[in-house]
Amino acid sequence: MGLLDKAKSYREKLILQSLQGENNLFSFKPVTIEDLKILKEYYEKNLASSIFTDKFGLINLLMKVVEDIKYFSSVESIASSLYTIITRLNFDVQGIGYFSEKLDVIYGEIEDREIPTFFGVNYYTKVDETIFFKVSGEMGTFLVVKAKGKVKLEEDTEMILKKCIDVLSISLRLIQFRGFEIGRFWGARNALALSQLYAISSSNTISEEEKVIMTSYYLKELFGLNFVIIFDDEDSYINPRYAMDFPIDAIGKVKISPDMIGNNINNMEVVDLEMSKFFIYGSQNIAFVKFKNKILCIGANYNLSFVISMLSSM
Repeated sequence: MGLLDKAKSYREKLILQSLQGENNLFSFKPVTIEDLKILKEYYEKNLASSIFTDKFGLINLLMKVVEDIKYFSSVESIASSLYTIITRLNFDVQGIGYFSEKLDVIYGEIEDREIPTFFGVNYYTKVDETIFFKVSGEMGTFLVVKAKGKVKLEEDTEMILKKCIDVLSISLRLIQFRGFEIGRFWGARNALALSQLYAISSSNTISEEEKVIMTSYYLKELFGLNFVIIFDDEDSYINPRYAMDFPIDAIGKVKISPDMIGNNINNMEVVDLEMSKFFIYGSQNIAFVKFKNKILCIGANYNLSFVISMLSSM
């Protein structure tokens, strides 16, 4: 056995141990396409039973989406991949649309008045007997699928679906960048976010709670934050109420000390198990900032000192 085969077998062992909870490989190293290939080969060699057919199919589906990225050249090509994903999960696709300034129907039938409001980490939502899936682009643009089928997804199915949609979301943004002059695109994007922040702060018709939510959204857009979580301040504890791009169910009440407010916190500085949950989705830095009667937790891959300063002055 050559060195490559030995390394691959060792990697396979680490992956399987991590899935069984025997080590924490994935807590410090993201899953890669090579890891998925190792899992695929492991299933092919060892898990021929029909019990694992669906699981094997899910991994193949994610691998296909990841490997297809290099061929995406248009919004329509991403819509085609999205159609494959949704139908492979046994949904009946009724229509696919792309919303920029207006809704453009790419496949089937779908109307803008049907599309529900997506918020936070929701990438699919149910309306009566219909389910809608969303792939987010830049500046509020998105692809949306209207489908029929079983709405309650198993945990591993939902995880694969979320990963596929995340990949397509990144691809959609890259295609959008190619279609715009980059400087003008980001200039217009930032100008829109800044004008909205000013309008929100000076409005007399928006409630304080709505101002917190809307300000959080536009700050996230302006600074490219990974997530924003809005907490109620309850003495020495904070209680999550809303979350944008972070699963709110992953956290409960959190105890924080006064010295944590208004400071950038790097993941290397945290040893507390509860606090470490804020870093599990890729952010390297977080910050807690008091804003009106709430506490915001923001996350990013860069030092958040400037964002803290701006938010504190609003």
